[in-house]
Amino acid sequence: MRLSGLPSPQGWWLSRVIRGARLDRNPLRRATDRIETCLLVGLFAVLGAVTPFIVRGASDVSYASALHSRHEQQATRHQVRAVLTADAPQVSGYTLNTGVLTPASWASVTGVHRWGSVPAVPGSSRGTVVTVWTDDATGNLDSPPLTMAEAAGQADAAMVGSVAGAGLAYVVGAGLAVHLLNRRRIAAWEADWLATAPAWNRQRW
Repeated sequence: MRLSGLPSPQGWWLSRVIRGARLDRNPLRRATDRIETCLLVGLFAVLGAVTPFIVRGASDVSYASALHSRHEQQATRHQVRAVLTADAPQVSGYTLNTGVLTPASWASVTGVHRWGSVPAVPGSSRGTVVTVWTDDATGNLDSPPLTMAEAAGQADAAMVGSVAGAGLAYVVGAGLAVHLLNRRRIAAWEADWLATAPAWNRQRW
């Protein structure tokens, strides 16, 4: 049970962090403490300013690359008719797959005859015609060209990756800065202790 009027643990922790980070005239605050605050705030400001441009650029580049790949695939891949050479197996129970691999034969756009397994509706009889995608060089099976939705999805993924990368850069940069400043603090504390320890040990209580 929390007493009325007292701040919550979360609010107390946040206020303590803010008090520790702000620049004030506290005589106990070292120069490295103020440098740390300036570095962390400056790094956050810089990343906050450049991240939107990085995100937009990554999205545009990824979308343009996906569209280029789509155009190339549309030029080099073709739909042909394949004829099943065996009955497609039945599927019992629930499955996410809409097709089952079934032996079939087809001819490429250049007239090359091929045989292999193609996706077919479960239970399709021998001689059923299905449409497949092939490349124009060898007539081998290939995946369909990218759709516009898939190209947009790649651009969205690039945006998310850029935001995550900016966050990671801040964490790594801030951690490195704090680590280096902590080393300086420890060295300063050791130097102060070496200077004050002899006088402290001579005290008579």
